[in-house]
Amino acid sequence: MSVLPVILNFSDDFFGNDPFVGFSLAPREHWMTQRRRPHINCERRRRCVDRDNFKTCVKKNSEDGGFEMSLDVKQFKPEEISVKTVNNHIIVEAKHEEREDENSFVSRHFVRRYALPKDCNVQDVASSLSADGLLTVTAPPATKALEERVIPIQHTPAATQSEDEKTMS
Repeated sequence: MSVLPVILNFSDDFFGNDPFVGFSLAPREHWMTQRRRPHINCERRRRCVDRDNFKTCVKKNSEDGGFEMSLDVKQFKPEEISVKTVNNHIIVEAKHEEREDENSFVSRHFVRRYALPKDCNVQDVASSLSADGLLTVTAPPATKALEERVIPIQHTPAATQSEDEKTMS
């Protein structure tokens, strides 16, 4: 058996396919049906190109423990983009309203969800949008509690026992 069909499908995107397609009794059937339907490969290539249009760079600052994420959103207007935090996650969403363009409609929508590291302060998440369409979301590190803290002792006047306490003792 040749490994050529395996090599030819090595770069294919199998997202959305039947997860049990490779477990048929005759693996040759799968490879033969893939070659008979070239329009599926074109669809896969188009999805890969669309996925590559949204460039993302996520990094965790190792020196201070913060979080920083950059996302290219130049296809969207600032009022079409929203950034929110939900349960230690950052959710970035952008959506074009459907617009008529000659004889068709154009609509774009994406949602990205990023888990924040445990050492980040969710309350102080900030976002900024540059003029060239680069959205940057940062989360500063959580302030660490001091390991040792001296608590001053306050001096108060001597406590006197009340009459009831004296009779009880």
